[in-house]
Amino acid sequence: MSRLGRKLTWRISAVVIGVFVLSILLNQFFLPKYYFHEMNQRVTQAMKDVERWDKREIETDMAQLEKKYDVTIVAEPLGTSVDSLNEMLGLALSRKQIALNRFWVTAETVEQLKNGAIVNKLYDQGKQKSSFLVSLNEKDGLLVLAGVSIADYNETAKIINEFNFMIMLFGTILVVALTGFFSRKITKPLEELRIVADHISKLNFEKVAIDTKDELEDLATSINVMSDDLKTAHHELLRRNKDLKYFMADLTHELKTPLALIKAYSMGIEDGLDDGTYMKTIVKQTDQIGLIIEELLRFSKMEADPLNIEKLEVRALFDGLLANYQDMMDVDVRIKSEADPKIMILADRVKMEMVFNNLLTNAMKYGVTKQIKIEWQEQDGKLYFLIQNKTTIRDAAVLEHLWKPFYVREASRNKNFSGTGLGLAIVQTVMEQHKYDFGATLQDDWITFYLIFDKA
Repeated sequence: MSRLGRKLTWRISAVVIGVFVLSILLNQFFLPKYYFHEMNQRVTQAMKDVERWDKREIETDMAQLEKKYDVTIVAEPLGTSVDSLNEMLGLALSRKQIALNRFWVTAETVEQLKNGAIVNKLYDQGKQKSSFLVSLNEKDGLLVLAGVSIADYNETAKIINEFNFMIMLFGTILVVALTGFFSRKITKPLEELRIVADHISKLNFEKVAIDTKDELEDLATSINVMSDDLKTAHHELLRRNKDLKYFMADLTHELKTPLALIKAYSMGIEDGLDDGTYMKTIVKQTDQIGLIIEELLRFSKMEADPLNIEKLEVRALFDGLLANYQDMMDVDVRIKSEADPKIMILADRVKMEMVFNNLLTNAMKYGVTKQIKIEWQEQDGKLYFLIQNKTTIRDAAVLEHLWKPFYVREASRNKNFSGTGLGLAIVQTVMEQHKYDFGATLQDDWITFYLIFDKA
């Protein structure tokens, strides 16, 4: 049995034993007093009713009063001698099947009755193991007696306590057995939950199957959900750590080249080899480093910056940006639209401009031909934006790396073009902030970047 099961068993058993012990003590010390109090109340109330009756009612309706209070009532003339009075009372009680071996009304009691007092007395019957409780009163020259037999409760209490003790023993054994059984049903699922929690703490994200239809099942469900969430978060953290390593390697590569050039040309100036172009080269490489640092700062702030959401005519926003490139673009842009040009989306205007700008510049820089295809589609309440250009990428596995900052491991990233290598990383960050889907596909020698917006 588990520790919790033992605690439940012994504590419940202690409660049961305590209840039985309290019951025995009450039976032994308090119940006799309560029993006597109730009997005394019964004869007292009967005598109070007699006080309100006249002599004729007492003689004729005595049986009604006896039935009402479950007592024995007799009435005899008070004018006779004490001996005669006791003899007549004894005979009257005998006729009502009350046999007493110890009963006597004294002259002193008679005198008290004549003076208007109501006298209550308890007559112990000795070997009969009982007592006779009476209430005596004088009413219109009659001595009225209301009495009730009281069993010797000490003997009764002893028998009851012996019986309770046997019940206590049996009950304790039964409680221990049942508590052990039911605590096992409770502690077994808890043990399973403990094991699963221990596995989760060791990054082994398991689940537990518990079918108890109670709070334990709810707890198991919550732990299973937590396990799934932690598993997802853990894998995401591993992915981000891996990406961070690539990021640092790529950043080092981005900074290493201009720094090496600056050093080489500075040494050339120092050695007097400058042909008049060395300083321009140093300035150019310094500007490139400054641009990378500036973009890094903007990129690091992007996730922390709150979104300024508003309704946008996204097609008009894109067309305005595309017009800005018309004079500088030496490419053929073909636009196909199957969507309403007035469709609205909810987005941050500034950040959405960054997304479209980066996709356009990416297509112009890394397309191997001068042709760019742009397409707008509307399906199932969503707006699709697609931009395509020819590429040298042939392995679809490379696509997932394109979103990483400074990714330069594939042939399409022509380093002759200026840039920081953060464009697609910014697209990913902005789209994730808006909770919009995005991605890239490869078909033949065409690469397609797509964005999926929810219509406002």
